Amino acid sequence: MTDRPEPAVYWAEVRAEGPVYGTGETLPYVLGTTQSVSSVLVLRWLRGEALRIADLLAPDPQRSAWVQPTMRAATVPVPDCPAELRAWAADPDEQREAREHIKGRHPLFVEIPDTDCTYTLCVWPVRPPAGEPNAPDDTWRFPI
Repeated sequence: MTDRPEPAVYWAEVRAEGPVYGTGETLPYVLGTTQSVSSVLVLRWLRGEALRIADLLAPDPQRSAWVQPTMRAATVPVPDCPAELRAWAADPDEQREAREHIKGRHPLFVEIPDTDCTYTLCVWPVRPPAGEPNAPDDTWRFPI
């Protein structure tokens, strides 16, 4: 744990990176961004985005009303991308570690691969605007 104060702002984004059909190129795509003064709020947003992406890829069989009880049984022997996203979002230990990590002014990158794409959940501290009182000199600055 560090004795440095928490930075004034956190920047978070969710990215997808994968091949572009017919071009042979792999490109990143930003799915969403936010900023917050609170590590708790920025991680809450990131958890919500992880669940949103997971539900878009494959609805959660435990919460979906249209899934029949026989469909709720585990049919895949290894976790898939939506299951990994849901597991990360639901794990309180992971969330506690992530919060302590970013409060220590370290960027956080959670990469979860899928069959043709990799999803990355990112958070990093941002330097407050110039002239803001109590702005530490050694914080991260978001490149604009």
